[in-house]
Amino acid sequence: MKSSLTSRRAIIATMAGQAIWPSISLAKSDQPGAVATGSGAASSKPYDAIEPPIKADINRVRFLFSYECPYCRSYHNGLRQWGASLPKPFAFDTYPLITSADNDKVMNAVIGHMIVKAVAPKSLEVYDFAIYTAIQGDPELGQPPSARLSMDDVMRIVIQSGATPGAVKAYLAKNASGVEGRLQNHWEAIKTYNVKATPSVAMVGKFIVNPDHAQANPQQFLMLLNGIVSRIIQGGTNAL
Repeated sequence: MKSSLTSRRAIIATMAGQAIWPSISLAKSDQPGAVATGSGAASSKPYDAIEPPIKADINRVRFLFSYECPYCRSYHNGLRQWGASLPKPFAFDTYPLITSADNDKVMNAVIGHMIVKAVAPKSLEVYDFAIYTAIQGDPELGQPPSARLSMDDVMRIVIQSGATPGAVKAYLAKNASGVEGRLQNHWEAIKTYNVKATPSVAMVGKFIVNPDHAQANPQQFLMLLNGIVSRIIQGGTNAL
């Protein structure tokens, strides 16, 4: 993984000094689609513990997902809407995972996610679904997955999603090394958050829940998440 990140250091630095052309459309391929991550078995409790707890996330709820996972794609919109409804002091965050050190498409997509989150956060949902489509394809539209997803491809999606070229260039000029460091965090997040399946929701740095804890039923999953939030509000994390 370190060698892949090192190669991206030069890529990010180069991007910071280059112009961006948003008008070029993405290429299509004939590659077959959708690779999903594995599914985890539910425990006796309706959540798993994050060990050790993450103190920095005490008021944070993270949606942990993979751009390769078709289940993440189907849950994405509902979880984002749910996250937007969380009461204070909870802050909701979408957090893509890197599930393979050799997957350039996903690593490039995560870099794009970080950029959009920083310079055009209102465009993040558009970006995420464009990336899902690029990586997984869209059977309903007859669009196969892209054979490759270079940084040039990702930057086109970043701009098409609503970020301005000037803002992206300025951000990269100041934050190239920071982007590289955070990319490592997205790789380590699987271990950090004890992720057993995607999608997962990490709550206040102590608990992590995935649809297997709710019999893979989306409605029950949201009810479970609401129940955990309510118990934390009423009695703190020790109430669970």
